[in-house]
Amino acid sequence: MLKQLPTVERLREALLSDMAARGLDIGDRVPSEGRLAAQFGVSRNTVREAMIQLESEGMVARCHGVGTHVRSVALPEAIRSLGKTPGVERITGTDGIQAPNIARRFRLAEDARLLRLERVLTADGQPVAYVVDHLSETLLASWDVNWAAFDGNLISTLADNTRSEKFLQNASISATVSDAEVAAKLNCAVGRPLIEISTDLFSEKVELLAVTRLLIVPGTLPLGFAGTIHATKLP
Repeated sequence: MLKQLPTVERLREALLSDMAARGLDIGDRVPSEGRLAAQFGVSRNTVREAMIQLESEGMVARCHGVGTHVRSVALPEAIRSLGKTPGVERITGTDGIQAPNIARRFRLAEDARLLRLERVLTADGQPVAYVVDHLSETLLASWDVNWAAFDGNLISTLADNTRSEKFLQNASISATVSDAEVAAKLNCAVGRPLIEISTDLFSEKVELLAVTRLLIVPGTLPLGFAGTIHATKLP
């Protein structure tokens, strides 16, 4: 499959795998273009084009005189970078939910109706993360979404309905443990340590679109998130 892709695309995927293998985290420096060109047997121009593509996707930050640093690896890309196949399962949607603390983040009345989306992300079929999103039903009323056909890619759905390919997020990270419900979703023991990322996802016009809770099994994939998210399609 990879051999059928253009050289720059093949190098892009190889670079993601190499960054994961090196254990690079947010802020870590990526090897120079010259070193990467020698490592992969390609020209420096090819390396530069691949880096420009990764920068446009929000995965690295390039600064003249400073170098290239890891900015973010989105979860599906992070899973693929480990040589595993990303997937989504156990997708459910429940409307009419009332969650006063979340409604306040949308600047809505505490009894406002919300849509709750849940799904499990997998790597080679094994659960690695549990995601819960809340969206305002007031906002959704103007959208054309068939939630029965929702494939688990919320960013793609938002892109289709906001005519935007880029979104902003405020995120916080903390440690937690699995309760009985989460343990059943992730096929792990109750009390299993997990990484929790709470995110407010905004449009480019700074309109709050979704409030997300992401629970990740530690050690299953490289962790990273950035201020900007670009819409992509899941395979």
